[in-house]
Amino acid sequence: MKMKNIFILMALFAGLSFGAQAQKFGHIDAQSLLLSLPERVDAQQTIESAAKEYESEMLRMQDELQTKYGEYQAKAATWPDAIRGQKEKELQALDQGLQEFGQTVQMDLARMEESLLTPMIEKVQVAIQEVGKAHGFTYIFDSSMGATLYNGGEDVTDLVKTKLGL
Repeated sequence: MKMKNIFILMALFAGLSFGAQAQKFGHIDAQSLLLSLPERVDAQQTIESAAKEYESEMLRMQDELQTKYGEYQAKAATWPDAIRGQKEKELQALDQGLQEFGQTVQMDLARMEESLLTPMIEKVQVAIQEVGKAHGFTYIFDSSMGATLYNGGEDVTDLVKTKLGL
């Protein structure tokens, strides 16, 4: 009985070792590959251009708020209560509008970046999958993710770059 169990275990280990030898591992730095795509430069320029426009508008709004606050500080002591109260409400509304605009800008830029990067990410993923299939890789690890799962295998970066036409 014990002998039969030993033979079964040996057969299992032999099967596992043969299966492991048949597997082919690769690795790639997908982040670096994404940064090297020509369309990444265009996307970055689009984002930066929009960010400059937003920044310009935010500076204009800040200047308007500063000007009105300066006027308020200079004249508040001489204004009747009704005017002072109205100016305070106006300053609060400008400040709140500036805060809301800042949040909107952040969300818009994040959405823009996502919409521009998603097609590039998908393009790289498809190329990695195609290279994996074409060259018989069982796994291709992304070394840019910060966790090295395996320190061996083949660097498939050049294969994927070729697939992408880079």
